[in-house]
Amino acid sequence: MAPRLRVCHALVVALCATLLPLLTACTVCTEQIVDETTSPDHAWTTRTTVRNCGNLATPTTNVYLQRADSRVRLGEIVVLVRHTHLLKIAWTGHIQIHIECAGCGDDVRIARPSAHGISIAVSR
Repeated sequence: MAPRLRVCHALVVALCATLLPLLTACTVCTEQIVDETTSPDHAWTTRTTVRNCGNLATPTTNVYLQRADSRVRLGEIVVLVRHTHLLKIAWTGHIQIHIECAGCGDDVRIARPSAHGISIAVSR
């Protein structure tokens, strides 16, 4: 390899070695369960989490729905809200959930009207 090519190659390797940790460090996220509810017939649960990916991303408040006997940590996402908000979740029947978020406004990004035969109402 020519001396010029070796210097250029060494610079590219050094640059990649420097930038790679910076680019991959931004993807570390945490998701903490902050609330859990169970349906009146004990067949379903909701889990509310706060997901935070550091200073470069907006945290989210998420509500997951899953069978109560499921072994998975989190089920299917049914509500996603930008920022951290206090949600009040109430089962109004064994197939009806009411989620209240007084301060959410336009922060609600996903709000499914139903999942697995369970109706989901969100009020802001």
